[in-house]
Amino acid sequence: MSKTVADIMTKDPISYKVPSTVGEIIKILIKNKITGLPLSDNSGKYAGIISRRDIFENPNETQTAMAMRKARPVSPESSIEEAAREMISQNRRHIIVVDSQEKIAGILTPQNFLPEVRERYGSRKVKEITNTIAVPVWENTPLNVVSFIMRLSKVYACPVINAEGDLMGLITDRDIFDKVDKKSNFEFSEVGMADDEDPWSWDGIRNVVTYLIEKSNLHLPDIPVREAMIVHPVITNTIDTLETAVKKMETGNYNQLPILQGIGHLAGMLYDIQILSVFL
Repeated sequence: MSKTVADIMTKDPISYKVPSTVGEIIKILIKNKITGLPLSDNSGKYAGIISRRDIFENPNETQTAMAMRKARPVSPESSIEEAAREMISQNRRHIIVVDSQEKIAGILTPQNFLPEVRERYGSRKVKEITNTIAVPVWENTPLNVVSFIMRLSKVYACPVINAEGDLMGLITDRDIFDKVDKKSNFEFSEVGMADDEDPWSWDGIRNVVTYLIEKSNLHLPDIPVREAMIVHPVITNTIDTLETAVKKMETGNYNQLPILQGIGHLAGMLYDIQILSVFL
């Protein structure tokens, strides 16, 4: 019997309500170390979804209703293929599952699909589904320029290469935030936090890294990206099977892997949402 969304979804996800403020949402994201959550209205029915990306793309909005998306949900009875198609169509990492009463029943991210990918399509090769454009950066590119490239391209994980095109490392928005001076005058009031409140650690704050950097006018050090990158990122190869690549993603909870062709030469990036194309 074919599996449905109910078989793979995360049940009873953390949720919140509208009306509310973006500051309230950010506090929930940080405290629970998540990047998005569903929203319900005053009657308890599904109203929309808000994620780190939605907040970043609406940096001047203070009300949740103005920053959230009224994204189309799926039902628990929907097929996995239908849900994968919807996620790819929306090109977002969160899809909400709503029951027949329009109440929030669950949530899906690409990670929910990976075990099924491994089981049903594990023998396929990485090179068969690689069609996403990677955004590589040169190892001597200044860190602030890399941050600008990420904001402009909306790609928040970039392979770092040398002059020959060989992979030297990987840089993500979270790695960039690690280089922000933690002693800076961080304006917690921007996200509704008083000075004496527990910020839940900087690891949690990195969940909303880009937004917080923008809103707080924090400055990055004048260093090349090679000094901030992950030096030995987990990688996959064009000839690897999806089973091999997916296992690496599941084990490390990675959203993406650099793809190599041969020894060291960058061939692209494999993103978990891209892998869902096997269901189409």
